[in-house]
Amino acid sequence: MSGQVQSKTFSILKAIGIILIVIGHSALYTPLCTFTYLIDIVIFFFVAGYFFNDDYLEKPFLFFKKKIIRFYVPWVAYGVTFVLLHNLLLRLHLLSFNFNTRTVIEPYTFSDTIHKILEVLTFFKWKEPLLNPLWFLFGIFSGLCVFFVISWIAKRINKNKFEVYRAVFIGSVITVGFAGNANNWPHGIIYRPFVIAGLIYIGKLYSIYKDKIKLSPLLAVICFVGLCVATAFNYRINIGGMLIGNPLLFLLISCSGCYMLLTLAKFIAERDTRLSVLLNFIGKHTFTIMVLHYVSFKLGILLQIWISGYPIKYLAYYPVIPFNTTYWWLLYTIIGISVPLFLSSALTTIKNRVVKKQLQSKV
Repeated sequence: MSGQVQSKTFSILKAIGIILIVIGHSALYTPLCTFTYLIDIVIFFFVAGYFFNDDYLEKPFLFFKKKIIRFYVPWVAYGVTFVLLHNLLLRLHLLSFNFNTRTVIEPYTFSDTIHKILEVLTFFKWKEPLLNPLWFLFGIFSGLCVFFVISWIAKRINKNKFEVYRAVFIGSVITVGFAGNANNWPHGIIYRPFVIAGLIYIGKLYSIYKDKIKLSPLLAVICFVGLCVATAFNYRINIGGMLIGNPLLFLLISCSGCYMLLTLAKFIAERDTRLSVLLNFIGKHTFTIMVLHYVSFKLGILLQIWISGYPIKYLAYYPVIPFNTTYWWLLYTIIGISVPLFLSSALTTIKNRVVKKQLQSKV
């Protein structure tokens, strides 16, 4: 795989992953939601592992600095923004009831606002409802940290057998993660990073042995059939909520999903079509879509309210109105992807114009 095709392949792979996430959040309580949850978020951990650079093991401070800038800073920026907008969102009927905790969402007092901002800074305590998908930021950050520490220790023990030790340690921590989940440990933060580290290692292993792993369309189809069978038997995965089920089946499904989608992404990347161009573009804006698709869904909810004659209070549902989703998911998916892309493009255009004016003024 040439460098250009590889870059395009993984950009398209991320695009497919984010599209599946948006579909999963919009097709609630349907087999389509069950299917997408089997493979969507795993793709991003796989990609993180594929691009994990072992050279950073000699530069730990640089590694953590980069990851803090990439994951913690956006978490704080969006988190504080949505805390400050909380009362406005309530007045606009965009919030009303927390369906996770089954409690009415109240306005924030000044002290509540300060407390919530402090929770944002902890990087795991806070979660505004419309930013629920951002659990991913802490998830991938903590998973990468676990993976880095394990890799660093393995290399310090024996450079010649570095990969052997890393495999053993990763196997151990993911076992701890599965055991913690099975025993219902009180805090997901304890064991979820261990499971994510194992998923990251799948991507790293592929980067190491990719020359020996052929991407076969036939095998990809077999993987697809297997995922459909798992869906038919209502096998559910939700890494954010640590719904895993059988650990071996979970790993098999994760590997199957990564293989299937990677094969599809490579197939699309090797063909210069409008679809490949579009997916490549989407793949470069996955974070924006991840952050804003819940908010963007509100436009779809407004349309559904207007057409179906629902009361305006239904606007507070999130991520979407949780019934009659059989066909509406398609519209929600289009809105959840196109609106963040439009906002991102508009912001980029504004930034470029500002920079251009500044350069012209200096000249």
